Amino acid sequence: MKHLKITICAMACLLFAGNTSAQIFGEDAPWQESPIDFTLQLKTKHLWRGIQVSNSALAAVDLGFQKNGFGLGIWTGNSFDGKFREFDYYISYAKNGFQVALWDIYNFSPGATYNNEQIFNYKAHETGHFIDLSIGYRFQGEFPLFLGWATIIEGRDRGSENRKNLYSTYVSADYPVLRNMPVDLSLGLAAAFALDKEHGTSANFYGHKAGIVNVNITASKKVRLGNFTLPVSAMVMWNPVENHANLQLAIDVF
Repeated sequence: MKHLKITICAMACLLFAGNTSAQIFGEDAPWQESPIDFTLQLKTKHLWRGIQVSNSALAAVDLGFQKNGFGLGIWTGNSFDGKFREFDYYISYAKNGFQVALWDIYNFSPGATYNNEQIFNYKAHETGHFIDLSIGYRFQGEFPLFLGWATIIEGRDRGSENRKNLYSTYVSADYPVLRNMPVDLSLGLAAAFALDKEHGTSANFYGHKAGIVNVNITASKKVRLGNFTLPVSAMVMWNPVENHANLQLAIDVF
């Protein structure tokens, strides 16, 4: 309850600040066309690829540069109870439904392994980082199915004995069932496996064995709060391999 109150108070302050700046500078401020921007999202927890990365409420900030389909930026997340911190770098390109991205992900989530207190430590047997390379395509037109493939190519994806990279791979699909409705709805499904698995096991970064690690339903709508309209989403996620389920609520503040 304490963290929920903090979340609500933080949202109120941010909304007031946003309204004040809009009144002072106007909606046509010259920097609106800048390729540099940042966003703020508040979440009840952080779910990612079938994993509950944080079970605490958090604020996530994405600071980046976007130009002609190219993206370069930093994503950070911090829980209000101080138990979760994440600091990521990314570079991406997207055009006509095609997208490719390279992420350097570094977090202090519960259960994270190896040396997580040295952000510049990239030694194979010690690093808290993992490097994720992903590629995907969303079909255009009346059938906007998205298909994605992501492989961890370096970092703390090294199996139980920390001997070698497993190259854990995450293959996903999602489809927006309802679009441009009062409540939009999308469905997702993903499986995970190791390209170079350990002897005698199919364990990978996402689960103790290969299989379906993410079945999700996401509902989203725009909620009016005074003069503001905020995108809000609720995602239900099941991980059949790990036999657990979670619900995440998220609000895009700006």
